[in-house]
Amino acid sequence: MANIIAPCCTERELGSILREAGGRAAMFQTQGDVTLEAFVKATMLMAGDRPRTLTIATPVLPVNAMRTIRRYAELGYISTLRLMLSERPEACVLGGFPAEVQLAITKKVPSLMIWQGATGIVAIQGDMPDVVEPTLHLYAGIMGGLQSLNVHAAIDPFNALFRARRVEIEQRTTADEHGQAEREEQRTTADEHGQAEQKEQRTTADSTDGAPVVSDLVADNTPETKKTRKTQKAKDDEKGHE
Repeated sequence: MANIIAPCCTERELGSILREAGGRAAMFQTQGDVTLEAFVKATMLMAGDRPRTLTIATPVLPVNAMRTIRRYAELGYISTLRLMLSERPEACVLGGFPAEVQLAITKKVPSLMIWQGATGIVAIQGDMPDVVEPTLHLYAGIMGGLQSLNVHAAIDPFNALFRARRVEIEQRTTADEHGQAEREEQRTTADEHGQAEQKEQRTTADSTDGAPVVSDLVADNTPETKKTRKTQKAKDDEKGHE
C-alpha cells in the first residue's frame, strides 16, 4: 500500500519517500488535502541550487498556486516557468511575470509538476488540486540527478509533448498594440474635430466681417432717419446746381 502524506508534513514525508526510492519511481497518496501550492513548496529545494525551471501541467491555470509561484520568481528561485494548459489564460494573469514564461496548449493535459535545478530534477505526477478536494489521490514521484536515466525516461515524453504544443505568448503585446492604436485614433479624431471647428469659426467670422448689423438696418428704416437722408439729399442737389 502506498504511503499517505499529510498536509502538515508534506515536505518531510515526501522528501523521505523520494530519497528512499533511490532514483526510481515511488508511489504515494493523499486524501485530497495537499494542494499544488503545497507540492511546489515541498519540492522546490529538492532540485538543487538555482537557477530552477518549474513546469506545471494542469487543465486550468492554478490561481492560488500562481501567487506562490510568482513570489518565488520575484525572489529569484524560478528562472523559467513552463505551463501546459487546456486553453490560453488571460493576458493579465501572466502579464509582468518576473521570469521567463513558456506556454503549451493541448486538449488532454497530463497532471504533472517538474522542478529542474542546477544539479537535480524532481517530478510528481498525479492530480494536484488548486484547492482541497477531500478524496483519495494517487501519485508517482521521482527524484534524481540531471543525467539520471530513470528520471529522463519519466519526463522526456512530456518534454517532447510540450515542445510540440508550445505557443507564443502574444496576448499582452496584442492588447497593448490595440490600446495604443485606439488611443491614437481617438487623438486623431479629436484633432480633426478641433481643426474643423476652428475652420468653421474662421469661415463664420469672415462671412460676417463688414456686413451690416441687424440693429443698424432697423435704425436706417425709421422715419427720422429717412427725413434726415431726404434733407441731406436736397442740400446736395442744391450745391450741385450751383
